[in-house]
Amino acid sequence: TKEIMTVGDWVSITTAVTSPTDTSLRPMPADHQFIIHFYYKSDVVSSWKYITSRFRQPGLDSGLFSVKYMLPAGSVHVVRVIYGYGPFIVGPCVRSWEYYDVDDLMFTVVEPFSTVLPSLAPTSSVAEEDLVAVYDTEFTAPRCFDVGASCNTWFKNGGVGRDANGGYENNAPNTIDGCEDYSIGKRGHDESIQSMKVASVDGAFLSVGEKARIEAYVFKAKDTSSRSNPNEKEYAHFWYAPDAKSKDWSHLRSTSFDPGSGGLMRLNLNFTLQPGDSTQAVRLTYGYAESRYMGPCDRMDKYFDVDDLVFEVNHGAIPVPSFQYIATLDSPLPNHSKSIAATYDSEYTVPRCFEHASLCHGGFVLIRGVGDEEENSPNTIDSCADRTGSSSQKFESIFFMSVQSVTKEIMTV
Repeated sequence: TKEIMTVGDWVSITTAVTSPTDTSLRPMPADHQFIIHFYYKSDVVSSWKYITSRFRQPGLDSGLFSVKYMLPAGSVHVVRVIYGYGPFIVGPCVRSWEYYDVDDLMFTVVEPFSTVLPSLAPTSSVAEEDLVAVYDTEFTAPRCFDVGASCNTWFKNGGVGRDANGGYENNAPNTIDGCEDYSIGKRGHDESIQSMKVASVDGAFLSVGEKARIEAYVFKAKDTSSRSNPNEKEYAHFWYAPDAKSKDWSHLRSTSFDPGSGGLMRLNLNFTLQPGDSTQAVRLTYGYAESRYMGPCDRMDKYFDVDDLVFEVNHGAIPVPSFQYIATLDSPLPNHSKSIAATYDSEYTVPRCFEHASLCHGGFVLIRGVGDEEENSPNTIDSCADRTGSSSQKFESIFFMSVQSVTKEIMTV
């Protein structure tokens, strides 16, 4: 049994915030809201990665919020919470807001030797605006549950299954309708889909009627000379379901190329998001030789992989996600195998837990307040500073942060 947070574990970021109960002295444009952004980074994932946002109801004084994410590679990790008032703008330091508080929390994670980033992964990691898909048991495929500018599996379902014979693809076959892989291929040698992403072309939230792009990484076969039908081509087919629940696939486009080089190849395809349902899906089928004839699930060759990605889209105005109020402020910290209170680290200028733990928290003192009222302000690793406007009224502020293993065991990569 693990006892500390480890790379690859699901962890929960919890934060407590206070809100001004009276905003009558402020301009109240229709697009202004109380917004909480969550970010993470590590000594391997060197730039801030957006997780999600929560929206705070006006008029509430204080509340506790929580979001989950998977620990990426790296032994030293940082999470960031930004809480402010303004239009919906995503960024690790929203300087255009007139009222906001930003705080970081640094903690240490176990990084097993056996857990590394895929050696075939591109040098750039998940883009700052990407939502990272997680496996959804309802759709039996990777899914982003929130609307965002993009949705990325980030190599978590890379590989290929082999029907009932096993395989090396996590949660194979990763399809919403049970369509299965059919491959006798070997890891790192034969055809497989490694990663899939859907992103808006203009960088805005994915919305019906707008252009989107599918970006996929596939592993090409190294050598097909020993196959029963050598010197054939490889084929990739893109499919789209505007309503993921209906599982009704429409063909977007197909392409072919010569095998033999091995390694990763990136495939891109632009398409228009269609009306249907807010939950949509894309599919890539990728195989050798007779895969040229296939429909959305026609396994006609011994080397065939199929993967889906489920994502959310807007059907008009940007929706306001429901906020997650999880506890009262006087609730005790949950029992964990090892809970550590952070101390201020003058090197990184943030509260930090130096030891491995199942829960790292900043207590109710280290980051309490905002601006000049906050001890060691701004409590960020990159000097992103709070902004509180010019009036003397009560401001938005973060006064508690924690990161904890979902299983209450020590956090591990």
